[in-house]
Amino acid sequence: MASFSLSKYLKKRKITLRQELWIALLIVIFVGFISSVLISTDSAKSYFSTQLYLKNVDNASSLALMISQLDKDPVELELLVSATFDTGHYKRIELQDPNGEVIVKRTFTDELKATAPQWFRSIYALNVEPGVGQVNDGWQQFGTLFIESHSQYAEQALWESALKLFFSFLIVAFFACIVSAYFLSRILKPLDDVVYQANAFGEKRFIKSSVPRTFEFARLVQSMNQLSTRFSRIIKEDNKRLEELRFKSQHDELTGLANREYFGATLEAHLQKSKDHAHGALFLFRVVNLDRVSEEVGRVEMVNFLRRFSQMLVSFLESNQEHFSENYIARISHSDFTVLFSDIDDIQAISERILLMHQSFVEEYKNVKLAIPHSCTYIQKDDTRFDVLKRVDELLKAGNIKQGVVRAKIVENTQKSNLFDDADSWKIEIESALDNQTLEINTYPVMSFSGQLIQSQLGLSLKLGGKLYRASYYYQWANRLKLLARLDWGLIKALVAQYNAEPPSELISVELSAQTLLDDAALASILTYLSAFPDLASKICFDIRESIAVSEIEIFKDFCEQARCMGAKVALKRVGPEFTKINKIQEFGLEMIKVDSVYGHNISYSQDNQTFLRGVCTLAHSIGIKVVAQGVTSQDDIDTLINLGFDGVIKE
Repeated sequence: MASFSLSKYLKKRKITLRQELWIALLIVIFVGFISSVLISTDSAKSYFSTQLYLKNVDNASSLALMISQLDKDPVELELLVSATFDTGHYKRIELQDPNGEVIVKRTFTDELKATAPQWFRSIYALNVEPGVGQVNDGWQQFGTLFIESHSQYAEQALWESALKLFFSFLIVAFFACIVSAYFLSRILKPLDDVVYQANAFGEKRFIKSSVPRTFEFARLVQSMNQLSTRFSRIIKEDNKRLEELRFKSQHDELTGLANREYFGATLEAHLQKSKDHAHGALFLFRVVNLDRVSEEVGRVEMVNFLRRFSQMLVSFLESNQEHFSENYIARISHSDFTVLFSDIDDIQAISERILLMHQSFVEEYKNVKLAIPHSCTYIQKDDTRFDVLKRVDELLKAGNIKQGVVRAKIVENTQKSNLFDDADSWKIEIESALDNQTLEINTYPVMSFSGQLIQSQLGLSLKLGGKLYRASYYYQWANRLKLLARLDWGLIKALVAQYNAEPPSELISVELSAQTLLDDAALASILTYLSAFPDLASKICFDIRESIAVSEIEIFKDFCEQARCMGAKVALKRVGPEFTKINKIQEFGLEMIKVDSVYGHNISYSQDNQTFLRGVCTLAHSIGIKVVAQGVTSQDDIDTLINLGFDGVIKE
């Protein structure tokens, strides 16, 4: 009944291979231990019985010979038998005449003080035959002598021997367990790698493991590594194909800059983000007399000029990154180039630096009389794409462009904050809002196309100047002032305060900035704090921007591992131009990728972007990653995304 209950329990309970091997090993050791004790004890019993019988026979023969040589006086017989009985540990000595009548008999009737338990004496009782000797009187038989030694002494010795055997074998079994544990750990050491790799596959991380020496494990690991290699090869090939397709559809073939269509989508996405707080500027550059370069110098020189000019602009932007957060450069027509700046501090200063750079460049083409004028304007909150492009174009036309010179026209509009005029004021207000907890969590649902809530994306609103403002209003200032790590910490604390009592059923999406990810202390504080709330941590999905994952791939990989250990998940945000540059994406175990609104905007009219996004969905779904689009509101675009294989949309 007990064995049936144990079997039923083991069937219900999930048991590991290591536990099964240990159970089998302990059963073998236990059976060996018990059988060794029983067999050894039984052998000792047989030995004692044999020796005791031989003693009875020898003693009976000796005593019978002695009595045969004596006179058969009853008193002497009685004394001799009594003396022998008292000194030999006998149970019975009996002399019978030929008719079976007792002549002399001595029997031990008392109980010996023995430590052997009764159950042992019952199981291992020594039933030894008595020794028999013939007593003669001359040529006549006088009688028969029976001698039976007392078996309790042998039983006591057998008990002591059994105890020694038991403890000896117990010690041997104990050391056998220790040695078995060592060898079992050596044998099963590759199993940990196999289990880790199998769990990683279940978490959508297709990693490789070193092949162990154990034949069976080696075959298993090799098969799993082949699967991982196949995924890696497929993803690598798809990435290469997607990158070629994306670059061809979004970039100018001659200069390698973004083309008009892609820049238009980027500008549109930027303007959507500027509805709460405008924080950008647009520059338009026009190369005058470009065709004369082709006519007088040659087409090859014209192509060389355009590429040099493009590279010069790119180098200028890279060397002046401290004056803005992001920039997007594009060639939007045969002779027009444009640059979109995010969070630029002073377009007048940037314009003057560009003028100096272009003046030295134009000097090389005096004979062609090239001119590179430009115009620039701040982006306003209510601007549309048509408004901004028209404004810089009219500014450029209105400027007095002379051949062989470089001029700039700056629109007379400003971009001042309605709240604060300087960085110190912004810093004081943001830190004050965080210190005083005057903040609020905003929720943006991530919905599937069937209407099901996939996750809730969280944002942080701060009370600045007595009014709550969403992140898009203060984000650029916080980024410039290096306060994003503090904002992330404030959001995490607010999240725990709001959701810890009752964690939601869906995932909670929280974005971590590059400043947090690159700050070991800040990141450790957040992860350690959340680890104290395991139920809530399992519902959190950290959003990391694609640009960070590409530029800091090792840090991103370590973060994914740390998040996985605490039960959280990781998603990529603002996925787009650099998605194909993420090496071994199948090893990160990503939950979701969120495609940038630049790609989702007017997707129904862009066949090239549709082909690219279809490839992204196919690649992501092959390794179990969901794909959603950010900032898509048009029903035509949503219908197109459904056909492309997207899983949902974020309507921000």
